Amino acid sequence: MLKRRPYRRHLPLYSFRPVSAPSPHFGAPCCGAPCCGERELRGPSKASIDISAALPGVGRQLRLFAMSGVIFALVQNEQSALPTLSAAEQLAGLMGSARINVMAVRVPPATTIMPSEEILTTYQAAEIRLQEQARVAALQVIYDGWAAAARSPTLTTEWADVEGLVDMLVGEWGRRSDYLVINRPTARDKLGDRLAMHAALFDTGRPVLAVPPGFGAVLGERIAIAWRDEPCTARSVIAALRLLPSTRPVHVLAGVAATAPSPILPEMLAEHGIEAVLHALPRGHGSFGEALLRKAHHIGADLLVMGAYTRSPWRELILGGVTHYMLANADIPVLMRH
Repeated sequence: MLKRRPYRRHLPLYSFRPVSAPSPHFGAPCCGAPCCGERELRGPSKASIDISAALPGVGRQLRLFAMSGVIFALVQNEQSALPTLSAAEQLAGLMGSARINVMAVRVPPATTIMPSEEILTTYQAAEIRLQEQARVAALQVIYDGWAAAARSPTLTTEWADVEGLVDMLVGEWGRRSDYLVINRPTARDKLGDRLAMHAALFDTGRPVLAVPPGFGAVLGERIAIAWRDEPCTARSVIAALRLLPSTRPVHVLAGVAATAPSPILPEMLAEHGIEAVLHALPRGHGSFGEALLRKAHHIGADLLVMGAYTRSPWRELILGGVTHYMLANADIPVLMRH
């Protein structure tokens, strides 16, 4: 098997291990894409549409090229790996054509100790690396089985096995992607899972699909939008436009205080030709996050779109009430953007 040294200038703060055949653009200048030095691409990167028939009198054929989207999916444990991959696959289907970069992060031995209190011996470091390699090998088995079943002319999948700081990696790879797909952290998950979600939401500027534990349902057939007239929500809706069904209306869930005027549908949906149904939810009685999730279930939503809000300007350490509630309790996928 041929192996190619990775371009280190694109991969700071972690070590990278090539896992398969060279990229099809081997020898060309590095494009910064995760396929460099890894795996041969499968499927087309562009879809062409012949529109010459729609242009009478034009002597030459014109083509429109639709760029393939990029999804970054992080898998960290065996329980959440398949739900995350399934959600990423369905998201790619809603996009029409996509490349899914799947990553498993190996924990560096030095980050497992308190430097001021412990000494990491060579033996301990080797043991930790062996444990991490075994964990990631199990994840790759799940990935290989999923990738074999998910083959499609419009889908490309890539696997990356990396040792490094998970929040740094999510930030770097996420910024090169259209969407990120990450399992929603639970109370039993490790600190790295929570750091990964924070980095995805606040370091990438990209929409993040938070996948609930055990997810295995359909995604994107009935979409609800938690509307709030603020930039975070508007950015989330813009990111979701390419996912919205053309044959069914979307459901807009808007909170309203007792003395406030009745909410109206956001103009941006009408401007993009999106049919929508408005649902006004009273605020001020209990947790609005709970009411929002309950209404999403009532209308049968399988995807909730919302902004990711914070209460603190200091590195977004304190999440907003609804955002915190959804990241702790949502049992349907939630597409968020800060």
